[in-house]
Amino acid sequence: MSAPRTSPPAGAATPDGPPGADAAARPRRDRPVRPAWSWAARVVALLGVAVVVMVVALGVGMRLDDAAIDRNPGTATATVLSVSPLRTGIEFVEGGGLTVRPTTGVLYPGLLSVGQQFLVEYSTQDPTVVRVAGRTAAVGTLPLVFTLLGTVAVAGPTVWLFRRRSGRPLW
Repeated sequence: MSAPRTSPPAGAATPDGPPGADAAARPRRDRPVRPAWSWAARVVALLGVAVVVMVVALGVGMRLDDAAIDRNPGTATATVLSVSPLRTGIEFVEGGGLTVRPTTGVLYPGLLSVGQQFLVEYSTQDPTVVRVAGRTAAVGTLPLVFTLLGTVAVAGPTVWLFRRRSGRPLW
């Protein structure tokens, strides 16, 4: 436990200014800015951790989807209905004769265009979990690794610099 802080005697020099100077009375440019740097370091660190957690969760989800397809595999010919930056909408007829349009689109769709027909692999237990035949989570591993490395390469030095500027430990 640390000793309680006491204020210096009246008229004594303080580390932040001349004798008798009150922090509130000093001009803004003369006040220490350490707390702002300390908070900035915390925010950058938390954002970096959040990105890392999301990327790891995405990687785990990709592997789980692949495992679900590999446990109960089915194949079909699918048609691309729509292509957007976030998903590629498809339609296919599963083994039981039902037409399936997965709401989340197809996994690993790279370079597909509207109207194109291609072979898909899907889980017979849950036909909405579908991927382009021959593609696996390995397709998405490299982008995830680069995202992790980029996050650490930017957030690490930034946190170090902000912490150093603040003169305080991160937490």
